[in-house]
This record gives sequence, structure tokens and C-alpha cells, in this order.
Amino acid sequence: MNGPSYSRTVSIFFNNNALCLNSILSVLVLSSLTCHQWINAIDEPPNNNSLPMNSFLEKTRHGNDSLVTDFPDSYTTNLTNNNEDSIYAQVESSGDNVYVVWQESVTKSLPKHNYDIFFIKSGDEGKNFGRPINLSNNTEYSERPQIAVSKNGLFIVWAETDNSGNKEIMFTKSLDGGTTFGKAINLSNTSKNSNHPEISAYGENVYVVWRDTAQNDTNDNILFKSSADGGNTFSKPLELANNTFTSFPKVSSYGNYVYTVWNDDNEKNGGLFFARSSDEGDSFEKVVKLDDVNSGEPQISSSENNVLVVWGGLHSKNIDNIYFAESNDNGRTFADSKAIADTTIGEPNNTKNHNQLAKIIRSPLNVEVDSHNLSYMVWQDTVSQENQEIFLLMANQTNNGDTKVLNLSNNTGVSECPSVSISANNVYVTWEDFTTGNHEILFSNLYRQVN
Repeated sequence: MNGPSYSRTVSIFFNNNALCLNSILSVLVLSSLTCHQWINAIDEPPNNNSLPMNSFLEKTRHGNDSLVTDFPDSYTTNLTNNNEDSIYAQVESSGDNVYVVWQESVTKSLPKHNYDIFFIKSGDEGKNFGRPINLSNNTEYSERPQIAVSKNGLFIVWAETDNSGNKEIMFTKSLDGGTTFGKAINLSNTSKNSNHPEISAYGENVYVVWRDTAQNDTNDNILFKSSADGGNTFSKPLELANNTFTSFPKVSSYGNYVYTVWNDDNEKNGGLFFARSSDEGDSFEKVVKLDDVNSGEPQISSSENNVLVVWGGLHSKNIDNIYFAESNDNGRTFADSKAIADTTIGEPNNTKNHNQLAKIIRSPLNVEVDSHNLSYMVWQDTVSQENQEIFLLMANQTNNGDTKVLNLSNNTGVSECPSVSISANNVYVTWEDFTTGNHEILFSNLYRQVN
């Protein structure tokens, strides 16, 4: 069937102004495809040490006494750029491929304000992006997508409100690198509200955690499901914890190991909790408490024998630092948790770095890491009542142990919900930005190889 013509303007930020590339395309609209033109991120230089981006990073790491450097706006691309709200983006990568998912408003009529889950792909390190695909494409509310990639596929989960008003965890996969996706299936399928899903994949294994909350209840249960056949079938749910409060469960995997972590704001036994499986999620060992006091929303990453857990605050908590706990024995034991601004990062006795970090990290939210060490970490922080920025910590990136912080958003408005992914010599970051008058998904690629 024939569809309407769509016009979309691609904005690329340059010195706080927007350069507009107008492209009008007539495209065929399919029921499962929302049509946009290819997005050409012309502000992204090739991965070549002789070009400006590496020169910028070289100067940042060696020619600037200040710990914080403003990231050039010219290296940031607006992936969505429309009149609707686009929020809660997540980025993943593998090789030259970059994958981004987000939720986007498709209707404005309240109270039936509707969001769908969108996916977009780049096959050339984020220089060009294809047409977004609407993965949920329904009349109900879909939110908080998460994405995982392995050599066996691309896997996405999100929470979706069904016709009865109950939230369920939906799952879909792609076996052709994001060109097509299978029909979404309901992983939770209970009478409880299932939300805040997270996903991890390693080879054929796919792991999903989420929290369940009974109707008219404030206590949560942390549930886990696994698949050993690339998401074709899933196990029965395992309950990792019950009677938790305001919990955000996370999951990471490597080899036969699966690692889960969640915060619990329960007054009687709150804290940050960790559980691991050494048999591909068939069973979990005893839950371990990693922290008693500063238990904000965590993130977890793993590689080989190493496991890293990082966390900042919550809107309900006034946490003024970023904390981390590390394990080098597959999560069997963890070193005591430490605060980023209080620990040695960079040169052993660089008090100046510590003091600057303590001033920068004031109210950290949505901390994310995609490495089993602290080499690259992003978070959202409050600069003023009207201004929130996205910061990227680059720790120990040179032989002399230099540490730098990039202000990626670098504007006067609200920037929030960052996500980071590392592949080869690239560090990809997405975040949500409100400076254009509505929420947009912004994207940057940093080339981390410096000779």
C-alpha cells in the first residue's frame, strides 16, 4: 500500500547553534516500520588519529590542567529531532555496528498519552544511521527499553501496559543484525505490574531481570529468566528477592557466570545486594550485601574474572558521590565499596583531581558503565536548579595515569538518562536532552585510541 510523504529535519549542534539538513523523502510505510530518512552524522570524523577528534582528546588529556573539559557540540548528533518526546535511550555496539533503542511519544492526547519503542542502527561506527523501526507499535504504553548484543543475536526488552492496565515484560530479537525483528513475546505474564527490565547476553544465552509489584502494594519482587537457545524459549522465573522497595535490578554475564545486583530502600534491611550464578542462570548462590548506606540505583559490568558494580543516587536520596565495588574472582568476593571522589584515580597523590571530582559529583543520577574497570563512566549531575549535565569520566587513559571529565551535554538545560557502550576504539554515548523544547535523543562517538 502507499503511504504519506514524511519530512524530517536533522539537526547537528555546532557551537550551540543547530545546523539543519532538510531532506524530504517519499517512503513506503509498513505497519511495523516508522519511516525516517537516513541520518548522516556529518559531524563525526573517521577513526583516524590525524583528524580533529583525536586532536581534541590529545589536548584534553595532556594540554589542560582543569579536570573538566567541555565536549565540542559539533560532535553531537540529534538522532530523533521531531516534535514528539523521545526519552530513555540505550546504546549497544559490536564491531562497526551501533544500536540505539528509546521510547517515543506517538500521540499527545492525555490521559492516553502513548509511547512506542523505537530501534535504529548504524553500520559505520555511528557516522550514518538507518530508518528507525517501531518495535512495539500498539495503542498502549511501552517504556524503558533495554538492549543486549552477542555474536548470536540482538535482544531487546521493555515494559508494556496491556489492555487491562497491567504492565508486562516484552521481549524481541533480531538474528540479522537489526534488519528485522521477531514477534514480541510476553516474558512476565502475571497479574502483577512487571517493570524496570534489564537484559544481558553471552553467546546463545540470554538473561532478563525485572521487578514485580502487586496491585496496591509498594513491595517488589526481583525476578529472573534465562534462555539457553538464543531467546527461542525461556526458563520458569526465579525469584531472587522479595519485599524489596524502590529496587532497580541489573544483570551482566560472561561465560557460565551471571551476575545480578539491585538496590533496596527498605528501612529494615536496605542496601545494595548482589547474587551470582555459575551455571548459566539455572541457580543462584546466597545473596550478598555490598553496601549498607549509599544504595542508589546500580549498574554492573563483567569481563573474564572481573566484576564491577557502580552506583549513584536516586531522586529520593541525596547521595553526593559515585560508589563502586570490584571483584576479581568472578564475584565470589568483593573489595570494600569506595567513593570515586575519595579514591585514587590517576596519579597516586593527585589531590587536585580528588578535590575537583568532589566538586563535580554533587548529585549523581543514572550512572552507567560498559567496562569491567572504571576507564569510561557516564552519569547525570545537577549543576543548578535549571541545568543538569551529562559527564563522562575517562580514568587512567594515558601512560602517566591522567584522568579527565568531559561535559558531553554542555548546555544550559536539562540533560539526563545517559547510556554508554564501548567497541574497539569507540566509546558511544546517548542521552536525553530537553534544550530544544522537547525531549530528543542525542548521540556522540568518542575515539579512544590515542597514539
